[in-house]
Amino acid sequence: MFLKKQKIKVNVSELVLYLKCPRKVYYSCRGHETLSKGTVPFAEHLVLKELGLKFPDLLGRYSSKDDDFLVELETIFSGISEELPLIYPEESAIIGQEIMDEATSGLRSSISEIGHNLLSSTVDGNAGKLREQLMSAEPGHPFHSEKLGLSGIPDCIVDISGTLSPLVVRTGQCPQSGVWSNDRLHIASLAMLMEKDSGTLASSGIVVYARQGNVRNVNIRPNDRRQVLQVLGRVRRIRDGSLPDRKESSFCGDCAYLEMCEVRSSLASKFF
Repeated sequence: MFLKKQKIKVNVSELVLYLKCPRKVYYSCRGHETLSKGTVPFAEHLVLKELGLKFPDLLGRYSSKDDDFLVELETIFSGISEELPLIYPEESAIIGQEIMDEATSGLRSSISEIGHNLLSSTVDGNAGKLREQLMSAEPGHPFHSEKLGLSGIPDCIVDISGTLSPLVVRTGQCPQSGVWSNDRLHIASLAMLMEKDSGTLASSGIVVYARQGNVRNVNIRPNDRRQVLQVLGRVRRIRDGSLPDRKESSFCGDCAYLEMCEVRSSLASKFF
């Protein structure tokens, strides 16, 4: 019944935003900016995003025994600052060179750790299969499901046991083991989209934590799929006009929506 009655189209990025804060979905779908782009953290996000997208190609060209692996990683990192204005012209204009230099300077000290972790994640035991999966990576492209009323683009598409599966690059901190629950649901939502085109069940995906160079495989469980449908319904209600209750967190102080985010109570908000 949920699938038959839905009308409002949703993007996977809105599900991800909901998992961070339901109210951000309300404000973003009404035209408000979601990120402060002229900051060092945002510049770091762009640099790490591009770096993580280059990991599969790097692993394909160098083995764990190549002394040049870290040298090449350094070279790639240095070249990203030159590529960013071409890839993100509007964002780069807002960031400016001074902030970009500060961001790259702060990240450069982590390159050795990133390279070590990247190799450690993909060379031993079952990790050998993970390396092969990464090396199969192709650029992501849009997927759409009329049945779900959902669309989205994985960062990359990888071959896992003969099935097209999603890969996403995250630029925040990496958990000690596994993946964050939000990232698990991100992978599950993309997998549900990709199954329509491939005609095969996507039972897993990959999360790349670029800041530390860690790569994690994610097995998609029935409960993950169930939660995706639940969040999808909640995002639809928000897009239809329901304002969720405000939930205080440690991130509220830096939120771009802080001034407009007033605490309101409504009958509809109890669902969030």
